[in-house]
Amino acid sequence: MSRLRKIFFAVCSLLITCIAQAQSDNIQLGSRQYSFLDRLEVKLRTDSVFNFSAVKPYNRQTITQRLEYIKQLSDEGKISLSKVDKYNLNLLLLDNFDQRSGLKDTTLHFKTFFSAKAKSNPGYLGVKREDFSFFVTPVLNIQFGKDNNVKNELFNGSRGFYARGKLTKNIGYYTYYATNQERDPLYAQQYEQNRNGLPGAGFYRVGLTANSQDDTYDYFDARGGINFKIAKGIQGEFAYDKVFIGNGVRSLIISDFSNSFLFFKINTRIWKFNYYNLFAEQTKTFVPNGNNPYRQKKYMALHYLDFQATKWLNIGFFENIMFAGRNNGNGFDLNYLNPMIFYRSAELENGSPDKVTLGLNVKANLFKNTQLYGQFILNEFLFNELTNYSRGAVVNKQALQMGLKHIDLFGIKNLDIQGEVNIIRPFVYQHYDSASSFTHYNQPLAHPAGANLREFIAIAKYQPLPKLTLQGKLIYYEQGLDSAGQNFGADVFRNYRDAPRYYGFYIGSGILAKTMLANFSATYEVLPNIFLDANASIRTFKRADTPTSFKSNFFTLGVRMNIQKRTFDF
Repeated sequence: MSRLRKIFFAVCSLLITCIAQAQSDNIQLGSRQYSFLDRLEVKLRTDSVFNFSAVKPYNRQTITQRLEYIKQLSDEGKISLSKVDKYNLNLLLLDNFDQRSGLKDTTLHFKTFFSAKAKSNPGYLGVKREDFSFFVTPVLNIQFGKDNNVKNELFNGSRGFYARGKLTKNIGYYTYYATNQERDPLYAQQYEQNRNGLPGAGFYRVGLTANSQDDTYDYFDARGGINFKIAKGIQGEFAYDKVFIGNGVRSLIISDFSNSFLFFKINTRIWKFNYYNLFAEQTKTFVPNGNNPYRQKKYMALHYLDFQATKWLNIGFFENIMFAGRNNGNGFDLNYLNPMIFYRSAELENGSPDKVTLGLNVKANLFKNTQLYGQFILNEFLFNELTNYSRGAVVNKQALQMGLKHIDLFGIKNLDIQGEVNIIRPFVYQHYDSASSFTHYNQPLAHPAGANLREFIAIAKYQPLPKLTLQGKLIYYEQGLDSAGQNFGADVFRNYRDAPRYYGFYIGSGILAKTMLANFSATYEVLPNIFLDANASIRTFKRADTPTSFKSNFFTLGVRMNIQKRTFDF
């Protein structure tokens, strides 16, 4: 380990051991809690906690305390919640029981895990003794299905556990571990073969055994971290996990599509401001089983400042830099540890080839039951090319997101819709240094499809009964793919200096491809956090240079416990 990395991790350890105060873990990304929290955010409109909702995952303690307050308001008749909302609220409080006020020393015994009490409480085993606590619950996902393009059946098998608690009053912790085996729809398999990366996963093996087919994958998913409170309004975390910034289905800033990565973050909440700093170590693009099996590292530093302009309007400003590190590509550049500078100025002073991205995230609960949101990112700024935008210069690297959420459509309780448009110009996430491209472990860090696309997403979700959730999803996007090996800006792993020309690049340049994915799912909650799933999807893919389209029809049935669905929404 280089000297700079040793200093970086020593600083993290010092913060944790010397100035930490009581803290909790986070609500896992993909948890069903987020769906209900999104709904509450729109319903309450001006809530001072939920309004700062762009950065995920959420702190469990902060959310639980707010849910207790909302429950009190509901019990007093000060806010109106539907029967289903009250069911979801109570279940979330039960799931976050260890962060509720008044929890005394207790032990959750194995004999109560399958008792009648488990019918109304999530199944945790654990103990709390004074400042120490440990709670663990199993993780399970068993899914089977069929794709018309795959000879054998689709399947997904995940088994593991999730544990959380506190070592002392100063340190909270969490860990997630699961072993996974799966056979995915054909288009997901093709993605893996083209990218040498399995969506959402890190290291994986092809084939479950030496004699099995090469359309199956075997991998571990291990995440975890420690959380602490540095001072009033200042929280810290050192973890290996994923993050997501935004209010939409997609994030143009950073999403949870790729593999987990190591990071240190600080979140500061003061008055109407929420300031988020993220310092991360990621993995460069690599070829599996190549001449150098070592996964070389790259780094990211990100600032995100969220400002509550009014009670219903939040504006977030972000700055991100990707870099290979110093000392021949090893080590974190200490210049980027400064949480208060503009990265662009440090980059220019150092004469570095690093990739800087700037942008906005906006969210407005402007109307009753309706939220508007959006993102804008700017990768390069040349005023002359912006004022002559129609020329389509290769350096015009911008992306735009616009979205809408509406709850209780037509007055029908718990019928919610969401619409989203994503427009990403060519070359946005590319860089001339492959280490500085916006990628990690052979996967994009933002949009799953890369760039040079326009996308339309529509989602309808209906919870007619407390235990039953129905959802329909439609995703359509047009993308310009590379033609004859030439770089037209869709592949985020390529060098943008390889573009065949300087002008004439527009969304769809290259070979135009159209993708449509329609999905319907039904989920029934048998017991708290134990779900029965049914999913059916149709996906079509059509390239302009071929006369026929590629069509996939696939479905899955299964059972889940304490784990999100395994989806491939691209």
